[in-house]
Amino acid sequence: MVKKLLLLVFAFCLSGFSFSQVLGEKHYKDMIYGIDFSTAGDGEIKKIKNIIEQCGGADYKDCVALGNLKIANIYNKNNDIEKSFNYGDKVEKLITPDTDPEIVFYLRALQFGLFMKIGKRMDALGKLDEIPPRVRENPYFDYLLNWYYGEFYNDTGEKEKALYAYKKAYKRAKIFRSNTSKYLSNPSKDKISNSYKPTSSIAWMYLDLGKTDSAKVYIEEAISDAKKINNMESTYYSSLYAARYYKAIKDYKKAQQYLWTSKYIAGKFYKSEGYVKAVNTALLILYRDMKVTDSVNYYSMRLLAEENINDKQNKNLNDIIDKKKNIDETEHQEQADRLKYILIASFLICILLVYFIFFFYKKYKSKSLDKIDKQVEQPVLHDNGLFNEVILLAKQNSPEFLTRFNDYNPHFTEKLLKISNLKSSEIRFCAYLYLNFSTKDIAEYTHTSVRTVQTKKYNLRKKLSIPSDVDIYLWFSDL
Repeated sequence: MVKKLLLLVFAFCLSGFSFSQVLGEKHYKDMIYGIDFSTAGDGEIKKIKNIIEQCGGADYKDCVALGNLKIANIYNKNNDIEKSFNYGDKVEKLITPDTDPEIVFYLRALQFGLFMKIGKRMDALGKLDEIPPRVRENPYFDYLLNWYYGEFYNDTGEKEKALYAYKKAYKRAKIFRSNTSKYLSNPSKDKISNSYKPTSSIAWMYLDLGKTDSAKVYIEEAISDAKKINNMESTYYSSLYAARYYKAIKDYKKAQQYLWTSKYIAGKFYKSEGYVKAVNTALLILYRDMKVTDSVNYYSMRLLAEENINDKQNKNLNDIIDKKKNIDETEHQEQADRLKYILIASFLICILLVYFIFFFYKKYKSKSLDKIDKQVEQPVLHDNGLFNEVILLAKQNSPEFLTRFNDYNPHFTEKLLKISNLKSSEIRFCAYLYLNFSTKDIAEYTHTSVRTVQTKKYNLRKKLSIPSDVDIYLWFSDL
């Protein structure tokens, strides 16, 4: 009886300790989420570093990753792109299969934004493609993902596609706000405020498409939302787009007032290139239309100076990233070479073993050769065996891979060729996607770079007319 009681007390203490661990990490994560991002600077970074130190001492890995990620976002907001990249790399090294999916999502979102800033669009798109399809089940993450796709298409000049993506983001954001605690365990003020951004983005697209009446509806909604939630970033965007609308209808006075609001917020809280450049460009265009020569000259000089600074920063970052990629590719190649030598050595050892076994049987069991021949015949593979063989050949990048894959899935190539006239190498790549290999896996198995694989994915989307909002893996699975 005493033993049972002691075991019960021990189990209770152990569960209590585990529960306190979970509560402890949640407390620190809530502290990080609670720091106001829109006005954050060096003081807030110092606070987060103190929290990271405490989380590290308690071995709260997710908390450490989240802290570094928030610092990376603050540096990005304040236009220190190099430091933002460095902190993003710190987070990347902390990612494991057990990491909170929310942290992984935010990391890919940060990397998407950084690559877009320095002009590496395909790398940026690749980061979005790395986000698992199951994320779309949550309206919060789905709205963000669609908003990022809208940003990508807007940057590439595909305005209709951008508008479609922003509208999806707008609808999903409304669902999220209808019950924030249902979709997020920590619906902070920043996260709720950010969910209003698609409204301004839709207004921007309508203005680009020359539909001022439609733009006005969303601008008025965005301005009303900004007042309601009292958030600097929302106020910045709604003011910027309102100014553009009033300029379009030639109400220059109102346009100027809204741009001054955006300029104040960008100068005080958002020193990132995108924020400052957008408002300065808008002021330049406005004063040019108003024929205010001194202001046109002033903002022309400001934009030129900012462009030179950002070009220099972006060039340095591109050099650093390319150098890092070269190092990674060299390491991959060295690993591939080592694997090749191991396989060759293993193959030779197998040949020697077969030779000795054959020699033994020939010498001591010559009378039963016929029986032995029958025993060593290759058995017919069942579906399971064939699938395992296909996976192995894919990992080895074997020339036999596509042949055996077609045995496993006889109609795959036929269906693809009905859609588009693909090359053999492209069909082979499609087979890798059908088998659900990740971008990194494909790069490793085929001895190419991650960037090359991302480019191939992008080209396949075009050739096979796969919509941008459809996950490429699901598309092949449905095929």
